Amino acid sequence: MVFAAVTLAACARPDAPTEVRSMLPSADASPAAGTVVVAVGDIVCGADTAGKLCVDEETAALTAQSNPTAVLALGDLQYEDGAYSDYMTYYDQSWGAFKSITYPVPGNHEYHTSGASGYFDYFNGVGVATGRAGTRGKGYYSTNIGGWHVVMLNNNCNGVGGCGVGSPQEQWLRADLAANPAACTLAAWHIPRFSSGDHGSNPNSTALWQALYEFGADVVLVGHDHNYERFAPQTAQGNRDDAYGIREFVVGTGGEELKPESVPVPHSEVHDYTSMGVLRLTLHADSYAWRFVSIPGHTLADTGSTQCHGPPTGGPPPTPPVANYAITCQSAVNPASCSLDAASSTDDGGFNNLTFSWANTVGRPVKTGPVIKYLISKSQPNVFPVTLTASDAGGLTNSITKTVSIPVPTTNLPPVPAFTVSCASISCTLDAAPSTDDGGFANLTFAWTNAVGRPPKTGQVAKFLRSVTYPNTFNVTLTATDGAGLTASVTQQVTIP
Repeated sequence: MVFAAVTLAACARPDAPTEVRSMLPSADASPAAGTVVVAVGDIVCGADTAGKLCVDEETAALTAQSNPTAVLALGDLQYEDGAYSDYMTYYDQSWGAFKSITYPVPGNHEYHTSGASGYFDYFNGVGVATGRAGTRGKGYYSTNIGGWHVVMLNNNCNGVGGCGVGSPQEQWLRADLAANPAACTLAAWHIPRFSSGDHGSNPNSTALWQALYEFGADVVLVGHDHNYERFAPQTAQGNRDDAYGIREFVVGTGGEELKPESVPVPHSEVHDYTSMGVLRLTLHADSYAWRFVSIPGHTLADTGSTQCHGPPTGGPPPTPPVANYAITCQSAVNPASCSLDAASSTDDGGFNNLTFSWANTVGRPVKTGPVIKYLISKSQPNVFPVTLTASDAGGLTNSITKTVSIPVPTTNLPPVPAFTVSCASISCTLDAAPSTDDGGFANLTFAWTNAVGRPPKTGQVAKFLRSVTYPNTFNVTLTATDGAGLTASVTQQVTIP
């Protein structure tokens, strides 16, 4: 059941007649009273934000009055370019008071600085790879707040390898949700999936929304458009679904000036372009309440509450595995080689649920199993792509391709002789084809000897006939010699029938 009340300016109206995995430490409060969380984005003006009304100090004061357990910072936190110097000069002076309880996501303005480096430097530490903002190059992570599972995502998709189905972030999200089942789940990122504001709806988070929907998430928080908007629960495709849909709040009201009113899109229940402020959420074990708190002089007061719903009937669908492998190469052995190990692959049914196949495009044999090896070759490329496909017991698959580069041996190593024995009715043929050398098979010469007086032989293939003069069961020694004169030998017993 949903309860909502709205006090707002004339421009706000209803549309109808009536976040290996990366986990930050949890933030908990008294479950009886609920856990207070403040969420907002598009916050602090900087050195290049000239001629705009900026009220980040006022929204910071509202946040302090709420005494939150956590602050969810919804991107575009420091205008115009997210530079570290601006973070320290401006953001840190107002919103820096909440840094220790802030769970941020990056906005598009953060990426005006290469790799959002200023953002990561501020929240993680200068040059530090992982911290409050997640891992550099990713910027997505999860935590638990007041019994809720909270997933902080990054839909600056070009900077993180995409946001679509099968992207690293979408795969991570599904694995994270499978590993962290919760009665209530909240996600946040910067650019809205649905919005009536200046920038409008953006489909780049559709796959992320779909994964969240399948696992029963309840709330999505976004910024980007400089206004406040609340939507009815929806599917990833924008269909209203009061049973299992996700409610989105657009909260781009943190301090940097508001944008003009736009035409509302379907299922927008409240949309306001006149009030700066923050969204205050109170999280309970199986429900949540919201209140938009305006700065002094602004009038919007949107409030409501609703129950969490869990995943659609039947629970979340099985998720595909996540294929991955490590490459370990050796150049100080003969032959040089690379071993590929799929041990880092994961599946919701466990690693033992998986089977593996390895393919390439250069004619090397297809291989199966969790661990394989490729040897250096003179006849086939030694730098080539290898695709690992992981399949689970339900037939779901996932693939990953990496480039394998078998190294050139660091020193000239002795050959490794080996031979096969194939016998017919009165003879045995010995073939040195399995022999190897770091300079390649063509680099080798071969000599065959025995200790029973049979004539020695040379060449890759040697044949011995049945004899009444010599023993027909005897040891044969193959000696392989490489182009530099290094030799090695191997002995087998031969019995001529």
